[in-house]
Amino acid sequence: KTERKEDMEMKEDIVIVGAGIAGLATAVALKRVGVKALVLERSDGLRATGAALSLFPNAWLALDALGVSQKLTSIYAPFKKGYVTNLETGAIQEVSFSGANKNNDATGARAVHRKALLNALAEELPTDSIRFSCKITAIETQEQEGSSVAVVHMDDGTVIKAKVLIGCDGVHSVAASWLGLPPTVHSGRSAVRGMAVFPQGHGMKEEVHQFVGPGLRAGFAPLTDKDVYWFLVCDSPAKGSTF
Repeated sequence: KTERKEDMEMKEDIVIVGAGIAGLATAVALKRVGVKALVLERSDGLRATGAALSLFPNAWLALDALGVSQKLTSIYAPFKKGYVTNLETGAIQEVSFSGANKNNDATGARAVHRKALLNALAEELPTDSIRFSCKITAIETQEQEGSSVAVVHMDDGTVIKAKVLIGCDGVHSVAASWLGLPPTVHSGRSAVRGMAVFPQGHGMKEEVHQFVGPGLRAGFAPLTDKDVYWFLVCDSPAKGSTF
């Protein structure tokens, strides 16, 4: 039988729930202005759900402000063109990225591995800033010395009292539930994302290809000379409903 270790209480100025892109970016932004935050992540490591994502100029400007853009722009090439094919008519529309890539390609739209972006952000933080395998069981508010603090309870008995709690834990957010925000609603769409690996190289150009039809959108784009990101988005009724 496993014995529960004695409860431990900690005090932190700022706690961020979730070590995804939003949580890590928030922690890095705070660090750059001299504020340390503790990031709590439920998983046992940085997650790579979603495989990859496309980042456009506004995202690159934000990453530049965080001091991490160069880590990624040196690896991933910007898109030059895009093509959108109408599956009903066969018409193909060409999209130029020249306007989005005008600043010497530094902020040009490109796709990156999600894990690479997470690693680039995590590398900017002290090693003790992120705690993995932190399963939050409850969050409550307590009055302390004339002000309220957030009290985070974890399944290992640890209790963390934070002056500021920032929720970046996505869908089914524990922080959102604590704040009393309404539950998530079905968007009416489902998405599948993945990555195809070509060990000998795929030979594709830096172009995005999309295919659209009624209730359907699919596409692919090269990440590196060997990896290709692909996705499929389609209408999807809520569970229990019918078409």
